[in-house]
Amino acid sequence: LERQLVLQNLMRERQTAMQIAWTREFLKYFGTFFGLAAVVLTTGAIKRKNPAVLLPILPLSFVFSYHYDVGYGTLLQRIKG
Repeated sequence: LERQLVLQNLMRERQTAMQIAWTREFLKYFGTFFGLAAVVLTTGAIKRKNPAVLLPILPLSFVFSYHYDVGYGTLLQRIKG
């Protein structure tokens, strides 16, 4: 029984590590997309003189912040306990 608990704990730790690794990898690509989108949308808002063009940055920033928190921030520490 004790061996089974140890194996379950090891499996859970590996699964958590895999999720964190996936999030960090996703963050690399999404961060690039977010940065590029922010530059393009800002340029478009300046050229068109319409600040409403910047609205898509808001939900993208929430997604970016969440994934950063999972991969590198305090959520990672809360998961580890």
